[in-house]
Amino acid sequence: MVSVIAIFIVVLIISVSATFRKYFFASSEGISLWITLLEVIGVLGTIIIAIMQLRDSKEISRASFIVELNRTFVENSDYTLIYNALQNCLDKKCSNTACDEKHCELHFEKSLISNYLTFFETVYILYKKEVITFDIIDDLFAYRFFLAVHSRLIQQEKLIPQPENFKNIFLLEKDWLEYRISKGKMTTEELDSACETYRKVIADGFEGEDEVKWKNVYVARPLRSVVSEEKYKEIIGR
Repeated sequence: MVSVIAIFIVVLIISVSATFRKYFFASSEGISLWITLLEVIGVLGTIIIAIMQLRDSKEISRASFIVELNRTFVENSDYTLIYNALQNCLDKKCSNTACDEKHCELHFEKSLISNYLTFFETVYILYKKEVITFDIIDDLFAYRFFLAVHSRLIQQEKLIPQPENFKNIFLLEKDWLEYRISKGKMTTEELDSACETYRKVIADGFEGEDEVKWKNVYVARPLRSVVSEEKYKEIIGR
């Protein structure tokens, strides 16, 4: 609609200026020049207005899309089931009687975990297609993402046994961590330290592993620490 209006205005300006030029050309070349200049200014002004309106329209569409994306997550009972269970682990409110102060023993159907991860694989595709940016989704989705992919349960059930099947998750985690570091929300040193610490935990057979110790879900159990360095590079394509 904006494009049609812009084109109409441009055509109108050209038509009017052509009429005036024809009328004044014989009497004054100066007036004809002024008309030409006004025509150019009018066209440029119309283009600028059209671009601004298109940009505003794009932002509104993007905001509506994010609202719908969030609704898809919060209205899916499987997603909320996993999210609430993982959060309860951190809050020491695990409903499973097998849980203790340090360990949460959660059990989900693998299909539920896969579906949760698939949601964020879709987010990664949208990010790569430049439909969304981290500036837009970080506040809304970052915690939900890192709570899951940095969870011992999710990693042991899916990400460690089948890393190649979740390449987009590894790539999204890498890019998202880099974004958060670039914005000063965490540091490279924090990330490197978390990787080193968790590698030792894995090497010790998870002896002494404490769920609550990893309450900062953004740096807890980074994915590059749960697979070998060679495997990680292979997954992310480096």
